[in-house]
Amino acid sequence: MYDLVVKGGRIYDGSGLPAFTADVAVRDGRIAAIGRVDEAAHRALDADGLAVAPGFIDPHTHLDAQLFWDPLASSSNEHGVTTVVMGNCGLTLTPCKPADRDLLVGTFVRVEGMPRKVLETSIPWGWTTHGEYLEALERLPLGLNVMTFVGHCAVRQYVLGEESVEREATEAEIGQMEALVRDGMAAGAFGFSTNRNDRHFREDGRPIPSNVASREEIDRLCAVVGEFQRGAVQFSHGGFKAADHIDWYNAVAETSRRPVIWQSITHRWSAPDMWRQMLADTAASFRRGAPAYPLTTARRFVNRWTLKNAQVFDEMPTFRDLMFQPLEVRRQAFQDPEVRRKLTWEAVEDKRPSTFSRRWDLVYIREVARPEHRAWEGRSVAELAAAAGKPVLDAFLDFALEEDLDTVFESSNVQGDDEAVAEILRSPYVLIGQSDAGAHLAYDAGFGYCTQLLGYYVRERQAMPLEEAVRKLTFMPASIFGLADRGLARPGFAADLVVFDPATVGPEPPELVHDLPASEPRYVQHARGIHYTIVNGAVLMDHGQHTGASPGRVLRCGAPSAAVVGSVI
Repeated sequence: MYDLVVKGGRIYDGSGLPAFTADVAVRDGRIAAIGRVDEAAHRALDADGLAVAPGFIDPHTHLDAQLFWDPLASSSNEHGVTTVVMGNCGLTLTPCKPADRDLLVGTFVRVEGMPRKVLETSIPWGWTTHGEYLEALERLPLGLNVMTFVGHCAVRQYVLGEESVEREATEAEIGQMEALVRDGMAAGAFGFSTNRNDRHFREDGRPIPSNVASREEIDRLCAVVGEFQRGAVQFSHGGFKAADHIDWYNAVAETSRRPVIWQSITHRWSAPDMWRQMLADTAASFRRGAPAYPLTTARRFVNRWTLKNAQVFDEMPTFRDLMFQPLEVRRQAFQDPEVRRKLTWEAVEDKRPSTFSRRWDLVYIREVARPEHRAWEGRSVAELAAAAGKPVLDAFLDFALEEDLDTVFESSNVQGDDEAVAEILRSPYVLIGQSDAGAHLAYDAGFGYCTQLLGYYVRERQAMPLEEAVRKLTFMPASIFGLADRGLARPGFAADLVVFDPATVGPEPPELVHDLPASEPRYVQHARGIHYTIVNGAVLMDHGQHTGASPGRVLRCGAPSAAVVGSVI
């Protein structure tokens, strides 16, 4: 008898081959048969008229801390994701000496927009090494499968302490860091991640540790991954800086003989044609044999912020410095004509590309603090300035000051041109992901990139066949990371599956809730059209509702990947 049979669905097996109708039988956490299944099962799911695909693999999350208070990894679990990769952008919770925990938390607070109160009260510290961290994860009732990177910031802080944000490492210190990366890889990490994004700071305004490292240090730590002949290297330079470092990614890929994942190729309003050259450069990389994969996403990056917590101006020195000042100092500065002159240059007049688009017609007033301003909700700051007869920066600051800096604004510079995004998504070299799940909790929710791809870009825009979209979400990331038994719906593979309706699948609008520890806020995002999410043979999500199962497991690179046998719910 089988544990589970999914009956009569159309199988999109992850390979990109044409879909076909069949049953899928599951036993002991693995796919036992695909075809006509007549043998009885403890549970049968009717998939007539639905798509059956391998579970989606999210290659870029920051769930490192969230799993300790939310082991189901919401809202990723609602969008067909069955496996997540953590420890991206050089940011991890391990290795860490007890005396350095507060400093390590500080890298997450600012860069990834995580409330300090939540991190301080909810991380059950007790590990020092990467292996001990994985053991802590294994004690959790996980919903999804979890993969980890060794993060550069934690490694550097472990060796240099507070000097990790002040200077380059010595030869001996680089050697100690190499040993830590080896230790993490031996414990089962799927590679090494680093971060050279000059917009990323600790909460005290100092750079994150990896931004102070020399290229020699980074190259040598990346080379450790090559020693193991498994895993990948992940680079974060930020959207514009990445274009200048493709040769570096190629060199690391060629030297280590391991895949490199770099962040990222996207359409940006402040440099609307840069993506074309980046795609051309990526194609040239693969022609020379360098497996350096750029990351992209099917969703728009939307920031929701106030002038009490904004990070969107971090490339602009005057704005950035002010955002680290006490609120009263900030209020006074925003009224100073000389300060406003500098801010106008940085945020309006400067023509150099930046993460903030300087398109004030794309900056919207999402939520006002004063009832008499309610009519402005949903309208742009450019409209506000025109109505007030003021320069846009003056209108913006005057309005925010009237509301004691509590106005919630919304802006987006990324993935705004659907035609450009479709072309990026279609590239055979581009990896789709970048949900950032677990990060930017009160600013954004990117959980729905999978359902956005399937619903909007496949069904509505017909940017690619559904078979190809499923391949990009499953077999492609599994191949890059070396998951030999996931990413395909084939007999013998782990039974990570998603059953969805191609006619209705899509993401719901993000919702602000207060369900974090200490009732802190975050955005969640539900999905449409996802009927079942199956992890290691157990039904985790049934029409968006958790079944009570905890079938997820910690995956260790290089270790046998036998699926956990659990009850099928």
